[in-house]
Amino acid sequence: MTLYDEMQQLTREILADPDFKQGETQLVQLTPGTGPIDDPGAPTRTLYNLNATARGVKFSYVAGGLAVASDLQVTHSVIPGVTPKMTDFVIADGVTYKIVAIIPKPAFGTTVSFTLIVRK
Repeated sequence: MTLYDEMQQLTREILADPDFKQGETQLVQLTPGTGPIDDPGAPTRTLYNLNATARGVKFSYVAGGLAVASDLQVTHSVIPGVTPKMTDFVIADGVTYKIVAIIPKPAFGTTVSFTLIVRK
């Protein structure tokens, strides 16, 4: 087990702790229907519970054009086998947000956590 594998597990444990976890947060992934291309049918919706915290975005993200001031920054632990995509959504305490940026931490190697910039 590498240092980053251990950090990934520690991050999962810390963010799952009731003292850190903020409300109910879910990642929503939509899988297109299996019909023909012109009428694929209804997508399948898969929900993943996240161990996450949320806050307003950092000023550097706004100044750099990555986010607007009303966006939120959601940091969550890695879900084994699930990687967030730009086509996914986040539901936080019943409110749906569109993912506008995905920032893996660290940028390369074994991901310890993800920071998602989300917008209503």
